[in-house]
Amino acid sequence: MVRTAPSAADVGLIEYARGHGVEVSARQLERWRGRPDPLLTPNPRGRPGRPGGSTSSTDLAVGELVVWLGRRQRQGSRRDHLVLGAFGEGLPVPEASVRSAFARTVLKPAAEMSTTLGPRAQRQDLDDWLADGADRIATDQQHHVVRVPQRMRAIDKALQQLPALADLWDDMAAHDDDSPGEPLDNAGMAYYGALGVLQGTEGISREVMGRFLRARTGITGPNLGARVLETSGPAMPPALQGPPAHLVPGMPQGSVLHHLYSLAQETPMERLRAAWQAAGAVASWALNLCAAVEEQIATGRVGPAIGQWLKGLLYGIGRDYLTIGLVESEPTPSQQAGTTLMLLFTASAFDTGLERAADQDVREALEFLVSTPVRPLVTGLADP
Repeated sequence: MVRTAPSAADVGLIEYARGHGVEVSARQLERWRGRPDPLLTPNPRGRPGRPGGSTSSTDLAVGELVVWLGRRQRQGSRRDHLVLGAFGEGLPVPEASVRSAFARTVLKPAAEMSTTLGPRAQRQDLDDWLADGADRIATDQQHHVVRVPQRMRAIDKALQQLPALADLWDDMAAHDDDSPGEPLDNAGMAYYGALGVLQGTEGISREVMGRFLRARTGITGPNLGARVLETSGPAMPPALQGPPAHLVPGMPQGSVLHHLYSLAQETPMERLRAAWQAAGAVASWALNLCAAVEEQIATGRVGPAIGQWLKGLLYGIGRDYLTIGLVESEPTPSQQAGTTLMLLFTASAFDTGLERAADQDVREALEFLVSTPVRPLVTGLADP
């Protein structure tokens, strides 16, 4: 309940909304300013000139936010979704609320994973804790793992059978024929996925990373990205040589969850909004690419769309965004926030790799591998 008469500024906001055909009340404004995670900032205050007095003024930008909220607020609306939606529209929702909404997309799965694993004994090593709960993780995650959609599998199969690509497949197989690692099974995917999320790549060999990547691709066939990770000795790419052996350029050394949480808390707001907009375009990109590849398969001709598809199929980079785009064709704000952080994570990894590129050949190879959804966010590209 509003305890006092609405301020002049709130009256101004109510009138502004009414002028746009939206009815809001002083009580609604008070509720939208409620903590935690307010949707509205307090009205700006000024001093009228008399001792101890102050007045509040109407901010028209906030007026636009009030109109937006009034059109979308209904019983049961999730505050996070309102915060994220308003942020995506460029409206002045409080920054702390925006960052909290993004952070919760990280904290929620972390809490769920911890519940699945059960209590961690005092002084128990993280990998022992995960190993003890590996069966529970596998059982739980098998119902939540986003598998390669059927449409992608059908396209993959058609490309493997396309006469115009026969020589390419033979050539790629020749580069990946020296006893390539077997893809991880569901239990292995769950265990190593949890280990990577909670601890980072420490304790995970590159051979296991390669097997993980093969499983994520979803096909049996050459996978040059996995092959690079599995290669050891003198043939190892220069970028992967040198201690510590478990690190991959661009990947965080510690917990992936911690890194994602840091991105939610520390990414400049304009970059966060750019990534949000890029995440909102993932579904249309995925659907359009599928349609273009299917059309080229039907004609039997290899065009740019097939080339883009093969880049993800053969190297495993960017393919997750195809899956996300098809599975989440109409993403909720929380899903879009999760994809936003993934895009920032990937872009950061590429920027780190580009900064450390030993020569022009390495740089050009990295630039080639940047997938379309990530490209606008990679600042180190010569031609974004």
